[in-house]
Amino acid sequence: MFDALHPTKREMMSYGDYLKFALDLNCARPNDAPAVRCPVCRRAMKARAGQTKADGHFYHDDSIFCPTKDPASRPYLKLTPTCQDAAVIQENRKFGMANLELIYARLKSIAPYLDFKEFIEILKEAKRLNIYGYANLIATDLPYVYVTLINFLPSASYQKIRKLKFCFFYEEKIHSFEELWIKKGFSSDLFRISYRNGATQKVTKIDTTTGYLSEPPATMTDKQKKWCYDVL
Repeated sequence: MFDALHPTKREMMSYGDYLKFALDLNCARPNDAPAVRCPVCRRAMKARAGQTKADGHFYHDDSIFCPTKDPASRPYLKLTPTCQDAAVIQENRKFGMANLELIYARLKSIAPYLDFKEFIEILKEAKRLNIYGYANLIATDLPYVYVTLINFLPSASYQKIRKLKFCFFYEEKIHSFEELWIKKGFSSDLFRISYRNGATQKVTKIDTTTGYLSEPPATMTDKQKKWCYDVL
């Protein structure tokens, strides 16, 4: 991947940033400096030079599992709520319906070239996994749960414009959606991982605040809204 977590700070850094970091520490080789960390599994990563400075990247120097190596293995996509409350489910669905266009706009901003049919698939998957049934779910976090439910493929994107495959991950410590709201607010960072031919290209940390509620909505037709309501 071309970006990873700073060795000691909660911020991303590029390969070029890491070279400067190592130089400032008077390290003869980049990998002599404290290691950057994978944003998802938090393990140390190695730096590897490319053919040009722009091609330099970071990689896992081990065979230990990391979700970024196998997007299909995200454990929170296989578990449903352990304790369900019909009233909670109803309230969370109501929020989703009432803020449908705002949520759609937020997803379009963090999942480039989102196609409406992809959004429908997300809503179907949310219903299948019953994510609305998590007792501690903060409804305003719905966009940041929705994006983890499918893989965003170039072939499914709007007019097939998307060039890279996108997957969204929480930190590896999250094994169930229930673990996201142990305390008020998110207990994990959310990242978008971009892939090309199975290789990680870029890691982007996603802002999981509620600012989207005051942003312009993504207008839907009445037919599109009905389709969403039917699957939500």
